[in-house]
Amino acid sequence: MAAFIGLLSRIWPICRSGTVFALDPLGILNHFPRERVNKGLTAVLFDFLIVGYIACAGFVAAGVLGSLYQLITQQPPRFAFDGEGLLPFLAGLFLCVFAGPFIIMRNAIRGRRIEKRPLGWLVASSTIAGMWSMCSGVMVINVALIMIGFS
Repeated sequence: MAAFIGLLSRIWPICRSGTVFALDPLGILNHFPRERVNKGLTAVLFDFLIVGYIACAGFVAAGVLGSLYQLITQQPPRFAFDGEGLLPFLAGLFLCVFAGPFIIMRNAIRGRRIEKRPLGWLVASSTIAGMWSMCSGVMVINVALIMIGFS
């Protein structure tokens, strides 16, 4: 009977009692009886709050970097690699990677106001910028945690 339950748990990882089974790479069955499958609405809302915080941190970093670039060069940042050497190319690549959400949102808002682009264009651009901000926010938060010694 125990062999049948072990085989069944490999096929169906969640038991009826709510316990979770997981397979490690060696194929040994691990049982975590204290971990619940349903985390509850409060935990899910807390996860969304964390994701929102990380996305905001990424967008703030993009805005600061884009504004710093505009302050130094007197022209707005854009997706272009105008460098004539390796160092200017890498600086442009760094700018595009981390200031990308700022550039996208600036272009989307200007396109909506000046060129009268449809609202769907602004929503799609905001979605792309938000996802990009979340990805760069993870890096920003990791760097901040490493700098304060919490690794």
